[in-house]
Amino acid sequence: MKKAVATQKPKRQPLSPERIMHTAIEMMDKEGFAALSMRKLAGKLHVEAMSLYDHFPSKEALLLAMRSHFYQQLNTAIPSKAAWHDFMAANMNALYQLGVRHPSFVAVHLHVLSVPESRQRGDIDLAVLTNAGFSERDAASAIVTLVSYVIGFLHRMVLTSQPSGSRIGEIVRKDQEATFQFGLNAILVGLKSDLRGKS
Repeated sequence: MKKAVATQKPKRQPLSPERIMHTAIEMMDKEGFAALSMRKLAGKLHVEAMSLYDHFPSKEALLLAMRSHFYQQLNTAIPSKAAWHDFMAANMNALYQLGVRHPSFVAVHLHVLSVPESRQRGDIDLAVLTNAGFSERDAASAIVTLVSYVIGFLHRMVLTSQPSGSRIGEIVRKDQEATFQFGLNAILVGLKSDLRGKS
């Protein structure tokens, strides 16, 4: 008589801040910001909700960690030496592509405060523009304008469905990338013109 072979249970993956964060990003990418709760996230990870709080004391702390994670990716994506307008174009395109890949980035950006990584990114951009000849006030205004354009475009085109029958929506959605580049270029041309006029 053959002995029954005991089937081994699959090893449970250890819980870690990285695993929690990546699961939260995946959830928000698919289901949106409103879908994220610590209880639901725990269900996805097959753990008790309270175990998440050993790694993140609150949902806000988790969102801040997600923002740090996103901006760490951006900091490695930007060339260190380029003309200021090429630098800012590359910066904003990296921001845009990140939002296309991860709609959760847009929601996190809109719902939580800055983190050291995003402040560092801002300081670098500010230095690039002031070194190019912008006043500190104009450089800060330019950065806010550019980032607001990118996040607003992503929110409108990636997170929000266009109403049916919208002629404008039909036109731009045929080539969303070209529409984004058109707007970004218009802002950069305006900034170049403004800098020339003040120099």
